Amino acid sequence: MDAGGRCSRCLGLALCGMLLAGGAHAVDLTLAGLLGGKAVLIVDDGPPRTVAVGKSTPEGVRLLAISGDTATVGFGGRRYGLRLGGRLARPKAGEGGARGNAMSSEQARKILARGVEVVIEANAQGQFVVDGEIENRRVRFLVDTGASVVSLGRSEAWRLGIDFEGAPQGRAHTAAGEARLWNVTLKMLKVGGIRFEDVEAVVMEADMPQILLGMNVLEQMEMRRDGAQMRLRKKL
Repeated sequence: MDAGGRCSRCLGLALCGMLLAGGAHAVDLTLAGLLGGKAVLIVDDGPPRTVAVGKSTPEGVRLLAISGDTATVGFGGRRYGLRLGGRLARPKAGEGGARGNAMSSEQARKILARGVEVVIEANAQGQFVVDGEIENRRVRFLVDTGASVVSLGRSEAWRLGIDFEGAPQGRAHTAAGEARLWNVTLKMLKVGGIRFEDVEAVVMEADMPQILLGMNVLEQMEMRRDGAQMRLRKKL
């Protein structure tokens, strides 16, 4: 092949690459849920689609891997990481790439209205532990139907920046005897991708091994036990 032919071929490949790159961000994608080895994806504001690792949505979004609360997806020849509840927005005209943004409250309400579930696998002790957030900081909850409200230890409250020392106090009867507690209101709490606001909680004087997800949150969700799985869906 002569130099002119090589140049023409290179130019053609470059143009092809530009077209692929331009189409690489032609979707608006939200990671609405994680179900074991599957992810619930919403593409272009369409219906939620449950996709297994290695499979693709009809729009061509392929689920490559799941690690913790993060899914790796591929489309248009590129890979993207999305955290649970995160969104990969289609860029506006003149922008060069996709943008990973948190969902707006309106988008979250739309997703919840579609009935997205949080699925929790029991651990070796038969307990159900789920990732979440308190005041935009990551935590792990132990589902406890015996706890009336969300409960956490004093050290964990300090870590999360909860101002409890001036809050109303009370007493709790524990296995070790009476203990002091503080009654607080959490501005934001998330269980998986399900968000709650203005949640009552108690901060215990003693440290606790787990943050207890109590009935004041659980009663706002439909709970379904299926063997070693628990499924939570926010009530509409």
